[in-house]
Amino acid sequence: MTFLLGIKFIVRPVMTTKESMEKTSARKRAIQSLVCGVLIGMICGFIGAGGGMMMLLILTSVLGYELKTAVGTSVFIMAFTALTGALSHFAIGGMPDILIWVLCVIFTLIWARIAALFANKAQPKTLNRATGIVLVVLGAVIMGFQLLR
Repeated sequence: MTFLLGIKFIVRPVMTTKESMEKTSARKRAIQSLVCGVLIGMICGFIGAGGGMMMLLILTSVLGYELKTAVGTSVFIMAFTALTGALSHFAIGGMPDILIWVLCVIFTLIWARIAALFANKAQPKTLNRATGIVLVVLGAVIMGFQLLR
C-alpha cells in the first residue's frame, strides 16, 4: 500500500488548496470524516495494520485536504495510536531500552523540525514528489524485508 500511495503522489500530485477545501460544507466534511474514520478503524482493527497511510489517502483523496495539512493530521492521529500501543505494551512489562528510546525521540524531534522547514518552503508539486519518493522507498524496503523472511 505504501509503495502504491507513493506512486500516486508522484504521478498525480495533490494540488488542493485550503480555499478549495473550505468550499465543502462543514456538515459534509464531518459525515465523510466519520464514515472514513469508521472504515479505517474497522479495517485496521481486523487486520492489525496501522492506519497512517490509509488516513493520508483518505484525507487527500476523499476529504480534499492539501498535502501539508493531510500529513500533519495523519501524523497527529498516529501519535495517539502509537502512544496507546506503547502504554499498553509498557503496562504488560515490555519496557524498551531507555537509551535507544531517548535517542529515537531526540532524533525524531530534530528531523521532524527539519522536514517541517522544508515542507513549509516547498512548492506543492515538489512536496508531493518528495512525499511520493519517500513512500516508494519505504514501500520497497518493506517489500524487500518481506521477501527476505
